Amino acid sequence: MDETQIEYKSEFLPNITIVVVFKEDPLYPQVNEYFDEYGYGFMVPGKDLVIIDGEILEEVDDTSIIKFIEAHEISHILLNHSGPRDEKEELEADLGAYLLLSRNGYNNAIDLLLEHFEDRHGIKFSEDLLPEISKKLGLDTPKDWFF
Repeated sequence: MDETQIEYKSEFLPNITIVVVFKEDPLYPQVNEYFDEYGYGFMVPGKDLVIIDGEILEEVDDTSIIKFIEAHEISHILLNHSGPRDEKEELEADLGAYLLLSRNGYNNAIDLLLEHFEDRHGIKFSEDLLPEISKKLGLDTPKDWFF
């Protein structure tokens, strides 16, 4: 890959910039410690910025993972999560990501989320978990969103 990073505005929250950083980027060593602590992506407090580890594409050859991480991090922002890392907030962010991805037709990203949901949270995914998060996000949840 020739690019060391990709930058774009989030389609879920357009005032947020998404930066996908690859190991060849001079910035990578600085952000890598945060990936070790927070996972494949994190929001930068007060900066309207989400940074995603582009090296995940080496492990999972599917750009759907980037969209899932983006939706997860945007959910943290929309839900006013401010850290530190909290299991309840991680669950809420995954449920919010499910709703955002569903609204926008990202079926492959949803499949990834569902495939890893129980490992990530210790419970099976259930649509019964969605109404509370939908309300917090201010979204309607028509049945045709769900897969």
